[in-house]
Order: sequence, then C-alpha cells, then structure tokens
Amino acid sequence: MMLDENLPMRWLAHDYTYSYHTINNFRRSQHASKLIKHAFVYFTMALKDHGLIQNDAVFIDGTKVEADANKYSFTWRRAVEKYHAKLREKTSKLYEELVEKQVVQEMAPELVTSAEGMEVM
Repeated sequence: MMLDENLPMRWLAHDYTYSYHTINNFRRSQHASKLIKHAFVYFTMALKDHGLIQNDAVFIDGTKVEADANKYSFTWRRAVEKYHAKLREKTSKLYEELVEKQVVQEMAPELVTSAEGMEVM
C-alpha cells in the first residue's frame, strides 16, 4: 500500500492507513471530481504556458516488461509507425470528448484564462 511505502504520503495522512474504498469514494465524490478536473486544466495550462507541452503532443508506448522476454513482449517500431496516424486521430477525438466537452464545461463558471494568475499552493 502506498502509505506503507511512501514517507511523504504517510506524513500527509498523519500515519493513518486508509482503505482503497475510502480513497475511491473520495475520488468519486462531487467535490473531488470537480477539484481533479480543475487541477487537470490548471496543470495542462501551466505546462503549455511554460512550453513543456504542445497541443499536438502524443505519447506512444506499448512496452511490456516481463521476466520471460521474447519477440512478442515489446512493441515493434514498424507497428508503432503504421498505427501512428490512427492513434493520433483517436487521441485527438478523445481529447475533444473528455477535455473540451466535459472539463471545460464544468469549469465555465470559473474559467481560467492563464496559469499565471493563479495562486501557488
């Protein structure tokens, strides 16, 4: 469990061990889901403002690390190149569905125009 292995998390939790049900219930709550969406938009904008990501950034990785490595346990370069365009199209569509339609609409009342004006925690 993360609280047993990670000292900063133990400090944050005041040495109390929470069950995964508690964490999942918190994550699914209305307040936390809005907070997570707000944090996603904030960090995305901050990364864009600092030039660390671009709108067309795509991450491709299908690597599997197994004890018995063989020719089927990793992604071939040709396969990645072959499906890159299709994956890029799917990623763009997923971004539009998840971020632009759901997150931005949720954030509309408190629309954040730039990460520069936000308070640092």
